[in-house]
Amino acid sequence: MNFQTLYPLASGKLQILSLDADEQGNFIALLSNWEVWINEWQLSLHQQFRFPLIRKIDDSRFLVVESRRGPQDNGHIFGVGGNKLLTFNAGDAVQDVLVQDGKIVISYFDEGIGSGKPSSDGLAVFNFDGQQLWGFNSSNSAHFILDCYCMCKLGKDSILFYPYTDFPLVELRLTDYQIIHQEAPDDFCGSHALTTTRSNVIFCGSYEDTCFFWWNRKDKIKRFGDSPPTGLRGIGNGKFLTFDDHSFTIVDAMAVMNEK
Repeated sequence: MNFQTLYPLASGKLQILSLDADEQGNFIALLSNWEVWINEWQLSLHQQFRFPLIRKIDDSRFLVVESRRGPQDNGHIFGVGGNKLLTFNAGDAVQDVLVQDGKIVISYFDEGIGSGKPSSDGLAVFNFDGQQLWGFNSSNSAHFILDCYCMCKLGKDSILFYPYTDFPLVELRLTDYQIIHQEAPDDFCGSHALTTTRSNVIFCGSYEDTCFFWWNRKDKIKRFGDSPPTGLRGIGNGKFLTFDDHSFTIVDAMAVMNEK
């Protein structure tokens, strides 16, 4: 059984700098000539980036965030004609970006924590006008994010994330910023990717292992698979995304676990 679905892009000598996709293979990509590609169209941007992360907002807008912030703001929202709609301060040391429930969620690694808001929040929520609506560290006295290792969407209005140093699993509802803070087993301590599957989660790798870990968020853990691809990012329904210079791949971790 094939647990990976490969989607090649006819990019020739061009390289994929950043890409996001859903489990059906709908994608948005930024290429090395500063073109943006999706399934239906391509356009050129009149701006270059060093460490970009690209995400689709909706059918008329997309987002490019520079991972490192210099003297200029590093969050850019474009229209599908390539016109820039706005620029905002997305923070320094960006780890990942999600668009969920009409909001932009940005997580940060440790180099950003001492650089002031929004990075010092560890995880921040913005609206589509680039205004910060909420930040984890500034809204919590009991818990603190030093480095957000990974996050993923949960349902239609929530996210899950996995922060250093204690590595709990944290659920954040974006409608009212209610938090469920849950201690997680040490089995997958240090994992850099997770995805959801119904009420369960799957982690990829740990400090000690290169495999998948299924956890029912209660009392059961199953270790499975061996040496999954590197650079995985959870996209929900038991699946992960990875990409290289000329293609992207959807990895079905649930299919790996259910292999007879």
